[in-house]
Amino acid sequence: MKKESPAYAEHVLDLFTEIMHRIVILQPLNNLGANITQSLVQGMQYLFHHDACSVRDLAQGLDISYSASSQLVDRMVKKNLATRCENKDDRRISEICLTEEGRRIVEEIRLRRIDGISKILGKMDQSARKSLVANVETFITAAIGDEESAAETCLRCARDHLAECIVKEVYKRTMQPGDHS
Repeated sequence: MKKESPAYAEHVLDLFTEIMHRIVILQPLNNLGANITQSLVQGMQYLFHHDACSVRDLAQGLDISYSASSQLVDRMVKKNLATRCENKDDRRISEICLTEEGRRIVEEIRLRRIDGISKILGKMDQSARKSLVANVETFITAAIGDEESAAETCLRCARDHLAECIVKEVYKRTMQPGDHS
């Protein structure tokens, strides 16, 4: 298999994905207690970035069904990771908010992820690190390609949004003339 072939690229990307899954998704969950699952983490991260939201907003943000979102909220509440409270403007709407414990866990996971990635990057020289980031950004840009794909790819990080986000840059470039506001 030639290194320039799409088959080799697929193989390397599979390895990269597996390593990132292990380091960024699985390892940070070790020893957190309260049986924290990947789905709980995804729900907590969404709430962390968006403050209070409805079950429907959570479902849309995570691209899951309303029923799955409701069950996820039930699990977070049962584990004291989130609470339900009344919407200030409409008491018929229940809002979901992270508890202090939920926030602490999200922050702990983020620090663990950064630590895992830092350990790998620390084994690379500065030039290789810069090349890695540049090449991943180029890959993301090529993979997204259009406004709809950019919107689907967006992590919806809300208040923690990075000004230099590559998805935002691609989205801006793909917008039709006159759409810029």
